Amino acid sequence: MDFKIIIAIIIVASILITLLLNYIFKRKRFIKYIPALILFPFMIYNFITMYSPNLEGFEGLGRFVMGLLILSACVPSLICSVVLDVIYVRKK
Repeated sequence: MDFKIIIAIIIVASILITLLLNYIFKRKRFIKYIPALILFPFMIYNFITMYSPNLEGFEGLGRFVMGLLILSACVPSLICSVVLDVIYVRKK
């Protein structure tokens, strides 16, 4: 599979999860931020441990790629949450 397709699937999935949480929990607006808040520490962990001296072979590169994939899920989810909050405020 092409890397662009994988990233597109990750972006669409993260946006759909955020939209689903927004639809289920309409009154509790902070719930839709949970996917981004959960993914952010894992992204930071992968980027920090990428420089660990006890990694063998290409494990550092794997952690970097995993961090980028998590980043590609975290940022669209956060942007979608903020846009949904702006839309909610303008409706009121």
